[in-house]
Amino acid sequence: MITLSSMPSELEAELDDNTPGPVAARPACYSLTIFTQRWREVRSFYVDLLGAEVLSERTDRYCEMDLGGVPLTIRMAEHGEVVSYFHLYISMPNRDAVLGELRRRGIIVTSVGPYTNFRDPEGRVIKLSAQKTIVS
Repeated sequence: MITLSSMPSELEAELDDNTPGPVAARPACYSLTIFTQRWREVRSFYVDLLGAEVLSERTDRYCEMDLGGVPLTIRMAEHGEVVSYFHLYISMPNRDAVLGELRRRGIIVTSVGPYTNFRDPEGRVIKLSAQKTIVS
């Protein structure tokens, strides 16, 4: 269900007739939601292994977190939602401890170019590099 509300006055002030497109304001992403059937395992992977900061949660239902400035939410897939698929790119200058723990857990770790690749518990690809990598 979609709920509509009036535009806040501070957003109206940012709009002007010279900005192309239907919305002149710059969007802000407040969450990327990962739907999962394995809530506890996926939560542990992102929080305990990758170090995401938990912002709020309701156990076994959802967990809002921040992973390096990216707002992530893990939700239990309950109403026919499909498990989502994406590639997540993370920069981490000191990766040795995380990579060692991945290998200790039996997670396959590969390297291609500047990326070290592995998968979360449901197969989503995580690409880890020492710094932000721009492909040109």
